This record gives sequence, C-alpha cells and structure tokens, in this order.
Amino acid sequence: MAATTAALLNLSSCRKQDESELITKVMLTLKPAAGGSAKTFVWSDPDGIGGNSPKQTDTIVCDSGVNYNGDLQFFNGDEDITSEIKNEGEEHFVCFTGPASDVLEIIYKDNDGKYPIGLSTEWKAKRKSAGLIRIALKHQPKSKDGTCDPGETDVDVTFPLFLK
Repeated sequence: MAATTAALLNLSSCRKQDESELITKVMLTLKPAAGGSAKTFVWSDPDGIGGNSPKQTDTIVCDSGVNYNGDLQFFNGDEDITSEIKNEGEEHFVCFTGPASDVLEIIYKDNDGKYPIGLSTEWKAKRKSAGLIRIALKHQPKSKDGTCDPGETDVDVTFPLFLK
C-alpha cells in the first residue's frame, strides 16, 4: 500500500511539473536603452504546441543602430510563469538563434550564479536586415552547461525580424 501511495504521489508531482511548464504565450518586450517607448511582441498558441496553429506571431521590428533592453515573459494560459522559471534558473536556459552577430547581438544580462538564463537581455541591432529569430526555452535539470544542447525544450518559437 505504501509503495502504491508513493508511486501515485510521484506520478501526480510529475504531472503537476509538466502542466506548470506548458507554455501558451511568449512575450518579448524591447525598450531602447537610451530611453523611449517599449515595444512588445507576442507569440500565442492557446491550445499549446501540437494542436492548432499559433493565433499570434508578431514581427519584431527594431531600429538599426539602437541598443534595446529585452525582457522575456512566459505564460501558461493567463498565468505568468516567468518568476518560476527565474527561481529555477539553474534548470532553465533561453536560447536565441538568428542573424549573425554583425547584424544582431544578444547579450545575456541575468544568470543563475554560474550560467546565463536569458529572461533579461541586451539586443544590439547593428544594421538593417530582415530574417527570423528563434527563441527556445530549454529545461536542463542537472545538465545545464550554458549551451542549448542538453535538456528538453519547453517552448520553441520563431519570430519574423525586421531591423530598419
């Protein structure tokens, strides 16, 4: 009986952990470092990955020659789970894949004490360009090494990018 109870508790805790990492919305806010109005860009897939196509994928539009402070937020439905990701920073890593660093450089501004997390960044838009930027949140318990290779992917989204 005790073994069955322990197994059921373990199963429900795994299920709870999986549910808490269902990500239905990613919000990127970029604010010019020198001051000015912030811009927010959203990717939204209310039924989660694998169901219907995303309902919203904004185009990230920035001015070239401008540095931006970037903040990422992740949502499960209406619940903002960003603080949970930050609190478990030693298990999470945001990977950015996009234009070459001579076009756009993304610098991590937060860390878990050892490796970057990626919720807070600096974006240096160096020159005019158009393309894509991929943002993937990796879950890397006991395997985080500052790269995108280990772990499971919690969410992986691609935004169109236009540097004018």
